[in-house]
Amino acid sequence: MTNSEETIAKLVEEVRYLRDRQDVLDCVNLYGRGLDRLDEGILRRTFHADGIDNHGPFIGTVDEFVPWAIEVESTFDVTHHGVSSHNCEIDGDTAHAESYIHFFVKMPNADTIGAGGGRYLDRLERRDGIWALTVRRFILDWSFEVPASSWLGTEWEAYPPRRDRLDISYQRPLEVPTK
Repeated sequence: MTNSEETIAKLVEEVRYLRDRQDVLDCVNLYGRGLDRLDEGILRRTFHADGIDNHGPFIGTVDEFVPWAIEVESTFDVTHHGVSSHNCEIDGDTAHAESYIHFFVKMPNADTIGAGGGRYLDRLERRDGIWALTVRRFILDWSFEVPASSWLGTEWEAYPPRRDRLDISYQRPLEVPTK
């Protein structure tokens, strides 16, 4: 193999690794969007059909988990799931990831906000070119409640979030509202 061929082979390997890492992170992020928008289709896409989820006392298949998660999340007026630190080890078509997460929920009484943080411990597999969860375990590290307020002013609430496909985030093309 020539120097050029070795260089190209190494670059192909590096690009594959970077693409795989991005696909794994995209899957982890998409999961939170599915929860926040109560979008069963998005949530299901983050798992392979034989995927298993373990959230606290819940342990079940993706077919059991998705309706359970949608039911739990729908009890809140608004939810926000985010990923901060993300660590990933890839070995061929298998990945092991630890993602630090934070979540905020507006309680149904609208007087309090629940906040929490923890970690998603994941095993993902690439099947037919698609990375998706095969095992997810959620570890809760902390949680608390705080009073809710409109501290930025009520004008910031002119476009309330939706928990369905009428949310602005689904709008294509995205447009600026008229005044």
